[in-house]
Amino acid sequence: MFSAVGTSGVLVSSGLLAWQVYQTQVGQQQIVELKEKLNTQQGNQKMLLEELNKTQFVTIPKELTNKLNYNKELSNMNSFETKEDLKSILPRHLRKPWRLLHLANTGGYEQHIKAVQDLSKLSLSDGEYQQLAQSCECRTAVGLARTANVDLRFFLP
Repeated sequence: MFSAVGTSGVLVSSGLLAWQVYQTQVGQQQIVELKEKLNTQQGNQKMLLEELNKTQFVTIPKELTNKLNYNKELSNMNSFETKEDLKSILPRHLRKPWRLLHLANTGGYEQHIKAVQDLSKLSLSDGEYQQLAQSCECRTAVGLARTANVDLRFFLP
């Protein structure tokens, strides 16, 4: 009876051993395949990075070059000349609303209150109201909303 048990035990243990050897071989093959895939992906990434790092030049149109040179000239001017050029860009009738909006957005508490009250009394065109509304900070918009008789065009739909 012991001989029968011993033989079956050897058969079972040899079967388990064969299964483990098979599993290790399959596992090693999978590891080799994964390493090959990883190497090919790394090679592809290196090629893509090399292509991206190549310097590419685009010709700049003369108009843009002239504008850039003009901006450099403006930065070399003193502040008085620059202010005069900026004043010529913004029409006189629009300077006050923008100055008030700047005070309302960045000024101290008292300046903010006064600027919001003055902004609420302005009468402008639809486009000017929209531009000012888009440039308002949150506290300025809240201040305008809490002010009586403010034009509703200050608030975007």
